[in-house]
Amino acid sequence: MTTPHDHTARPADGPTFATGSLRCPECGEPARPVPPREWPLAAFVPRPAASHLDGTPLCPVPGPDGSQPAEPVGTPARLTLWQAVRQSWLIHPDWTVADHLAWLDDEAYDTGTLSRDPAEVVGRWLAEHSCTATLSAPVDDARVYVVAGGDMVAVFDHPDSAGIQHAVMEAAGLDASVYTLSATQWETVVPLARTGNPRLVISDTRTAPHREPS
Repeated sequence: MTTPHDHTARPADGPTFATGSLRCPECGEPARPVPPREWPLAAFVPRPAASHLDGTPLCPVPGPDGSQPAEPVGTPARLTLWQAVRQSWLIHPDWTVADHLAWLDDEAYDTGTLSRDPAEVVGRWLAEHSCTATLSAPVDDARVYVVAGGDMVAVFDHPDSAGIQHAVMEAAGLDASVYTLSATQWETVVPLARTGNPRLVISDTRTAPHREPS
């Protein structure tokens, strides 16, 4: 079973980090779905989406316009169980422990790696998430309406707009869903969603400041 968000204080409940198989196809060294720290061609060429673990660009390979960093091969690391549960809780705050356990099974997470009964562990995590949200969420935290379907996510600050987008995506054959989150929850979900799905395209139509770029 799995859940999103970094958490280093629970080694007894499973590994903190899940090792992925992303690597540079040229040198074979591990890679990560994070742009390189330094990119001298920023004024001319978009910063690559991946880098070596030390933050340097992946090894150069021939491209249509000359040498360019290679594309990583393999698959990125999966979220840990704790991280996956937190992510699904942020998106589905009404889910029960059974719902989370079923979702983890569907996503091929192995809850057998937990040191105690999975229902007990996940239930405790959910209680902690709820307590933290109650203590930290601002009273005036705005509502965010998120429409997700396939590799596309659209964000709105009004439910009617989200409803229209949902209908459009359904008409296009996408299995879309609408979620209502607080702005704080959304800002927490975004980086986790991008880590779990590097191909994710986010369209943020909100009029409020600090919008997440797509």
